[in-house]
This record gives sequence, structure tokens and C-alpha cells, in this order.
Amino acid sequence: MNTSAKKELIRKRLLEERREMSFETVYELSLRAQKRLLKTSLFRDAARVCLYCSSQNEVLTDEVFEQAKALGKEVFYPRVVVSGAKRRLGFFRVHGLEELSPGAYEIPEPAGGAELESPEGFDLIVVPGVAFDERGGRLGFGKGYYDMALSGAPARTMALAYEFQVLKNQQIPVEPHDVMVSAIVTEERVIRTGS
Repeated sequence: MNTSAKKELIRKRLLEERREMSFETVYELSLRAQKRLLKTSLFRDAARVCLYCSSQNEVLTDEVFEQAKALGKEVFYPRVVVSGAKRRLGFFRVHGLEELSPGAYEIPEPAGGAELESPEGFDLIVVPGVAFDERGGRLGFGKGYYDMALSGAPARTMALAYEFQVLKNQQIPVEPHDVMVSAIVTEERVIRTGS
């Protein structure tokens, strides 16, 4: 089986498991994972943080946003930017969650007037994903937006995930363009990957 087929099998299985979660479970586990993230030195030491807006039962990030703002950190969110026929992620500063509205794929993103920032200037980038492994492998939806945007960015990349999304005794098939994460935070633990 080739790498793409292996990734698709993992993606399909874990997306189905995530889809079956109730809102109450998503909220409870998200709150636990966010509280764990807020205690990390990666978050404490970061002045400029990039978050994501959750969709399709991804781990929520609202609590992290509120705490970051209360601590005086600058917070950024991604938006799909179209230039010609090419689509990529751009990152924009957000002062309040009311500045986010449904955009590409119906995922909330910053409004058009926000100022575009380069990921090279961030201290911490929190990313979503479908599956992860303990060495830092990440599997997204397969469009490659985060891999393209974060390739070569010096910031620490941290994933927020549910414990069931971290593969046990299995590795994500990683390709040269795939960006690894430095840490994975779940409702149960923080995994430092060394990546």
C-alpha cells in the first residue's frame, strides 16, 4: 500500500471517530486539553501566538485565546488567501473572536481588512490535525495548507488533539513536505516530540 493510501485509511478512521463525539464530550475534553496547554512553558514564554478555529469537532481553542489576550499576547489566526489560481494560508492578528467569520470550508477566519503576518514572526503556532504520532508526525485533511505555510518557520509548532488521535504503536507515514510538531497536547498529557 502506498503512502497516500495509508494516510487516507488513518484519516477516514479517525475522522469518523471524531464525528461521533457529542458536543458535551468535545467541550469537556477541549477544556482539559486547553488548560494543559496553558500550563506549558511553550505557551507561557510566547508573546506572539497563532491559533486555529475549530471545525468538525476539533479541539476548541477559545479558552487559549481568552487567556492569551488577558496576558497581553498578540494572537493570530489563519485565513485561506487566494492569489491567482493558488490558495494558501495567510495569518492575521485578531483582537476579539467577533472578528472571525465563516470563510473557506465554512471555518471561521479573520475578516479581509486584517493585516497579513508572516509565520516567521510567531513564537508558538497551535495547529489542528486528524492524527498524530509520538515522534511529531501530523496528518491533516490532505490539502497541505499548514505544511506549505509553516515550511521553514522557526516557531514552535504545537498540536491540540484528543488522546485517541495520537496513534499507539503506529507512525504517520511522513513525506518530505510534511511539517512535524514540537509537542502534542491532549486532555491527558503533553507529549514533547523533539521535532
